[in-house]
Amino acid sequence: MLCLRSSIREVSSLKAVLKAAPAAASVLRSKSIDTNYWRGNGEMGTPSLHGDLPKPGFRDEDRKSNWRSQTDAVDRNARQNLPPYMIIGAGSGIVLYIAKYTLYGLALLLGPGRDKYAAAAIEIDLGTIPQGKNAVFTWRGKPLFIRHRTQEEITKAQTSDVSQLRDPQTDAERCQNEKFLICLGVCTHLGCVPIAHAGDWKGYYCPCHGSHYDTCARIMKGPAPLNLEIPKHEFITEDTVIIGKED
Repeated sequence: MLCLRSSIREVSSLKAVLKAAPAAASVLRSKSIDTNYWRGNGEMGTPSLHGDLPKPGFRDEDRKSNWRSQTDAVDRNARQNLPPYMIIGAGSGIVLYIAKYTLYGLALLLGPGRDKYAAAAIEIDLGTIPQGKNAVFTWRGKPLFIRHRTQEEITKAQTSDVSQLRDPQTDAERCQNEKFLICLGVCTHLGCVPIAHAGDWKGYYCPCHGSHYDTCARIMKGPAPLNLEIPKHEFITEDTVIIGKED
C-alpha cells in the first residue's frame, strides 16, 4: 500500500513539471543570446568557440559574378605546371649528358696516350699460381697465359722430338724458367682463345678449328701455323716476373 501511494505521488510531481515546461522554455527563449558578433545556436543560445569573430556574409552575387576569372592564377595556385616541369627535366638530362662526355674527353686528353698503354709492362707474382694450374691475365688488351708446370709436364716437353714439329722450338728456347710457361692466349690460326689442359697433348686446345698445343704451347696438330707467341719478359726473382719490359 505504501509503494502504491509513493508511485502516485511521483506521477503527480511529473505532471506538474510537464505543465511548467512551456513556461520555462519561453523564459529561456527570451534570454537567448543575440549580438552583432555571434548568434546563439538553437533555443538554448550556446555560443560557438570563436564567438568574437563577425559572421561572414555569403552572397549569391559573388558566385554569379564569375570571380575566378577576375583573380590571378598564381594567387589561386591553379596554374598548369606540367610543361615547365617537362622543360626543366629535359634540359637537366641534356646538361648531364654533355657534362659526362666533356669529362670523359678531358680524361682522355690529360691521360697517357695509347702508345703508353701499348708499351705498358706488368709485374706478376708467380708464387700465387699453384703448381699444375694455368692463370690468365690481361696484358695490352690480350689474354696472357702463365702455367705453373708439373715435373711430368716439364719432362714431356723437353723430351719431345723438335724435328717433327711444324714450328720447331725447344723447351729451353720458350721457357726461361722451366717451371713456368708464359705465352699469349691467342691462337695463331684465327686469333681465338685456346682452352687450357685440353686437347690430345693436354696443353692447350682451340675448339674453333681444332688446333692442339703441348705443355710448352707448341703447335702439334691442327691448322694453326705457329706456336703460341712468347712475350718479352724478365725474371726479377725466381717468383717474380715483369711482362713487356722495354730495354
